[in-house]
Amino acid sequence: MRAAKIAGVLMSLTLSATALAETPSYGQQLEGFDYPHPLLKFPFESQGQSLEMGYMDVKPTGKANGRTAVLMHGK
Repeated sequence: MRAAKIAGVLMSLTLSATALAETPSYGQQLEGFDYPHPLLKFPFESQGQSLEMGYMDVKPTGKANGRTAVLMHGK
């Protein structure tokens, strides 16, 4: 019984370490992330700091309908 518990713990630790090793690490601005479209940068100043915002400008694949969708994410 004790050997089975030890084997279970060791297997659990091995699987956890494998999962952590496969987790990609990205930089502070998600450097290394594979974006589906080209990433553009918009530099601006806010509260006395020079900042930069990343964005993707995705053109319509068919005929444009004159509408725009803006999705924003931030801290």
